[in-house]
Amino acid sequence: MLNKGFISRAINVCSYAILLAGFITIASCAYMMVVSYSSLPYWDGWVQVNYAADGGNPFALEWLWSQLNEHRMPIPKLFLLADLHWFHATQVFLLSSIFVIQFLHLLVLSWSMWVFGGWRGAVWRTGVGLAAFCLFCLSQWENLTWGMQVCFVLPGLFASLSFVGLLAYWLRSNQPSGARSSNWKYLLLSIAAALGATWSYVNGNLLWPMLVAAAVLLRLRLRVVLGYVIAGALSAVLYFNDYTRPLNPMSFTEMPVNVLKFLTAYFGSSWISGDFPYRFRLAEAVGLIGLAVSCFLIWRLWTYVRNCRTLSVQLVLISVFCVGTGALTSIGRAGFGIIWAFNSRYQTVSLLFWCCLGLLLLGGASALQLRSSLPLLLSQVIFFAIMLVAARYAKTPLLRARVRGFKLNAAAMALVTSVPDAEQLRWALPRLDYVPSVVRYMRQWRLSVFDEPNSWLLGKPLESVFKLAPSSECTGEL
Repeated sequence: MLNKGFISRAINVCSYAILLAGFITIASCAYMMVVSYSSLPYWDGWVQVNYAADGGNPFALEWLWSQLNEHRMPIPKLFLLADLHWFHATQVFLLSSIFVIQFLHLLVLSWSMWVFGGWRGAVWRTGVGLAAFCLFCLSQWENLTWGMQVCFVLPGLFASLSFVGLLAYWLRSNQPSGARSSNWKYLLLSIAAALGATWSYVNGNLLWPMLVAAAVLLRLRLRVVLGYVIAGALSAVLYFNDYTRPLNPMSFTEMPVNVLKFLTAYFGSSWISGDFPYRFRLAEAVGLIGLAVSCFLIWRLWTYVRNCRTLSVQLVLISVFCVGTGALTSIGRAGFGIIWAFNSRYQTVSLLFWCCLGLLLLGGASALQLRSSLPLLLSQVIFFAIMLVAARYAKTPLLRARVRGFKLNAAAMALVTSVPDAEQLRWALPRLDYVPSVVRYMRQWRLSVFDEPNSWLLGKPLESVFKLAPSSECTGEL
């Protein structure tokens, strides 16, 4: 039998190791963003440049509120405009924003562990390391290296903030009347964050029925429930006014089976190596297990509420939001084939889902510490083993990010040198008929790659740019 002193030391060592692994993941993410960087926008990232180049005013409310595919996203468009207006569309502001948003999300979850969960010491360090690993994992490389994807990381942060506001209001409402005087600010935080998620991506609309149901479950006052109902109804009316529903390539009879297969692969793909060929059946099996655990946690939610396990309630709500997001994506994308479920963009949601399940496991193991510390140590060993295995496959997303960065830079050089490399340009731009007007506009306002000094050297005499050595000093052979 292992003595308690040894187990306690092992738990501390493992907590520091997991925390270090989380920090290494953050550093690896920053490294990937730098080495794969390109100042050229990519596909949907051209939307504000194209609109401005065609003579439109991207600062007009009409453009900010207009649909992009199935989304209304005025908040991400404000990020795009800031990058266009103040940073010459070089993508630096957008990529930095993505990194900061993920880091803020990490701070929110870490704060929740400390305040809502009462975690301290080794348990808190383990939780923070696990959350850092999931939020910055390189498998979501597209969202971390594509400036447009600020729209993909914002809803998760806003959802966590919205649930924090709701639960903080709930905790304060259970205190004596003197401590309840400033409750309204938490309710405002929850509603404002839900609006932020709604106006960032279509999945933000899922928060309103969740907040109403959670308010009822928490037995909050009727006026609080009505506040969520009214805010959600007004938001939905505004959001879906003149909304154009995208076409779904699936027939009605195909939808249930295809959606379920896509949804299970969507979450199971986080555990599958990114190498081809994809192991579809294994991903579906793992995803099905995760969804089954999520259903069990929803069934247990009332127990968490009754025992005032606030952090557990928050984590279950976030995981349900992730499942709802995956279901929306499955309905819209399952018709294109199950291989789309392995898209790295969806890993941001999937990893947050598994992060919540891992933190719930950690919370359950730490609650058993009074009887035995072995469950906590075992959960730490499992987390650290997962991180080590993931590190083995980190080179795949890093390579893919660098290859895409190289291709974008090649397309950028085709634009700068006016070389009609249609194949390369088609890879970076959604439509080639944009090129003439876009290039003129970008040259005029020195945007993106045209903001770089080297782009202005072309066409100038060599001696006006470089100091040339005498011809007698030049030697060589071909």
